[in-house]
Amino acid sequence: MKTDNKTLRFITRSAMGVALVIVAQLLGKAFPAGAVITGPFGVNQLVTGSLVNCVLFVFTAIGGLWCGVTVGIVSALLASVIGVGPAVLAVVPLVACGNALLCVVFSLVTEKLHASRPAGAVAAAVCKCAFLWLTVPQLLKLVGAPEKKAAALSVMFSWPQGCTALIGGALALLIIPRLKTMKEV
Repeated sequence: MKTDNKTLRFITRSAMGVALVIVAQLLGKAFPAGAVITGPFGVNQLVTGSLVNCVLFVFTAIGGLWCGVTVGIVSALLASVIGVGPAVLAVVPLVACGNALLCVVFSLVTEKLHASRPAGAVAAAVCKCAFLWLTVPQLLKLVGAPEKKAAALSVMFSWPQGCTALIGGALALLIIPRLKTMKEV
């Protein structure tokens, strides 16, 4: 059975994206847990979140919507398996959905609405932030997470998600044009 180049390119790009996200997540763990910016928003979340969102934006722009969505969902699931995901396992599906939402909104705004990439990145960041900000506290109540842990996670999945998505988008906007000029292999 012959595999066409399009399928092979999708699989390869998606695997590279997942690998880069896992590396970013492991890199974020290298920072001490006590390195706090404000409240429970720490340096490791800033570094990890920004790099993960950057990868999601880049692979959505370069590999297409389904490549970005695949990277976002698979990497969220793998992060929990290797121990770098959220402290409450029930949050993982919401993180996967938030990642997918970021990719979908970015793709829709830039490809279907023909808006600029910066506009797409801002819209995607706002949507991901709003989604996590609204859903994570509700889920934590539903699963009966301890009050202190729920409060800390609720803050981590609020405005810091917007910050890391905007930073990731800004980084991606620097990278995407350079990758777009590379010759297709």
